Amino acid sequence: MTREEALRRVQEADFVLYDLNLFLDTHPTNQMALDLFRQFQQEFAEAAADYESQFGPLVADDADTTQGWAWVQTPWPWEMED
Repeated sequence: MTREEALRRVQEADFVLYDLNLFLDTHPTNQMALDLFRQFQQEFAEAAADYESQFGPLVADDADTTQGWAWVQTPWPWEMED
């Protein structure tokens, strides 16, 4: 899986979680939405872990600082190829 494909998987799961979050704010007892939210929480966690194991942290808070500040060593989003 390429970096772009892995990132897209994270973004898709994150989008679904956000959308479900908004829905659940107004429909907190909807069991189907709650089940989907739990499913996509797991999918997001797996996608994020897969991405980070191959390409490094998704957010600066997760950067490993034991070897210095390496967060900016990977390309910025606008520097990635299309």
